[in-house]
Amino acid sequence: MASMIRGGGETFDLEISRHLERLGVETSFLTGLPLWGRARLPLNRPRCHAIRTPYTGWLPWDRVRGGWRLRAWDFITFQNRAAKWAAARESDYDIIQVCELPHFVDRWKRLGCRAPVVMRLTAPNYYDPVKGIERADAVIASGTTIAHMRAGPRPDVYDIPNCVDTDHFKPGSAGPRKMLGIPESAFVLIYVARFLEFKRHSDLLAVFSRLLERVPNAFLLLAGSGPLEPHCREISRRLDLGDRVCFLGQIPYGDLPMVYSAADAGVIASNEHESFGFVALEAMASGLPVVSTACGMIPGLIEQSGGGAVVPVDKLDWMIEHLIRYASDPALRRTDGEKNREMVKRNYSWEVSAGKLLSVYEHLVACKRQ
Repeated sequence: MASMIRGGGETFDLEISRHLERLGVETSFLTGLPLWGRARLPLNRPRCHAIRTPYTGWLPWDRVRGGWRLRAWDFITFQNRAAKWAAARESDYDIIQVCELPHFVDRWKRLGCRAPVVMRLTAPNYYDPVKGIERADAVIASGTTIAHMRAGPRPDVYDIPNCVDTDHFKPGSAGPRKMLGIPESAFVLIYVARFLEFKRHSDLLAVFSRLLERVPNAFLLLAGSGPLEPHCREISRRLDLGDRVCFLGQIPYGDLPMVYSAADAGVIASNEHESFGFVALEAMASGLPVVSTACGMIPGLIEQSGGGAVVPVDKLDWMIEHLIRYASDPALRRTDGEKNREMVKRNYSWEVSAGKLLSVYEHLVACKRQ
């Protein structure tokens, strides 16, 4: 989906590829395009290939009864065509890596292809009716997915953690506020996430409406796109939030640091389906305190740094008191933001993750040659 929409999974693939290439690995991308139309987000990189299949990313499938069947068909169609495309060019590659896509693994094995396949899992709530996870030559993951795999189908899962480029994400000026029409004196929150059910934008909007009653100069930036965006815009209208909620749409990766620099704090509202949470690392690297639900690995990140607060997944309204505290104390925001940035710089480097993944590749290639 990297040519159509960007989230944590796509960020991982693009960033890990960039750092693998610094280690001497030549990488290629195979991505999907709809039957008609162009890429919404061109990859603008060498060795990028695309195949066209039906694309249902525009559909709010997780809110439509039986919508998951259409979404599954969409993905299965892509996986089968992608496996056929790659099989015709197998000699060009030492390793094939897929982001989930168990049907790719199934088709690849049934075609008799020998190049090792590495499957990366983004979350523990995967869909795998063909046991692709068990048949992959290696599985990599991060966050809460690791424990799930080790207790289940892949005790040998490799932990390749999500990271962040701290030279790219760093504290900046508040200039973007003027571009967005937000006063310099405002208290600004940011949530970067696809508009999907488990990201819980609608619940966050309800909490923000209550926050405004006590912090009348608050603003909320929502960066991202997805099938539930129109629904959330309607909720914002019903709550009469007006210009206090800014729907920014899909922000190019290169522009994200500027958007973070307009904010005073990051918020995350995901439920338990979140595995790690890239946006937490991005906000922390940008020098922001973070208030989040207890989803994925985010509580552990905040515990490491001490630069934020965590509330239970089912108690999203508990965020309000923490946000009021940050709204009323700029010095606390600055101190906690500095703690977050230092922790991320110390513990979450793409260079380390890329080196670990290269070791996995080298092991698989060596086994194939035996």
